[in-house]
Amino acid sequence: GSPFDPVQLKDGRTFYPTQCNNMFVFPGIGLGVTLCGAKTVTDRMLYVAAEALANYLTEDELAQGKVFPDLSTIRDVSKKVAIAVIEEAVRQGQAPRLDEKALANLDAFVQKKMYDPVYVPLIEKRA
Repeated sequence: GSPFDPVQLKDGRTFYPTQCNNMFVFPGIGLGVTLCGAKTVTDRMLYVAAEALANYLTEDELAQGKVFPDLSTIRDVSKKVAIAVIEEAVRQGQAPRLDEKALANLDAFVQKKMYDPVYVPLIEKRA
């Protein structure tokens, strides 16, 4: 859903409604499924993706009433979601694209495969 203004409860706690699916979960699910070659996205893959997102929250964020991690962590969250989806695909026998090297270090494998939006200048700058 869409983000809304913070909600202050009568007991003084504040909660921060935010957006989730398109920002935090779907990119990691798509990345994980694509990298491992899964033919279907199962209910369990969606569950572990949501669980990975929830587990990313810090104790401080939870104490502040936040439901999702800070947006500045989105790339790392997407990586953690992708890894969770891949691990579930492996458990389900749906990871035909992964070899032993990739499975030995999923974190490095996924990091290497992530798109990095850094562009080389088209025109060389001259001093």
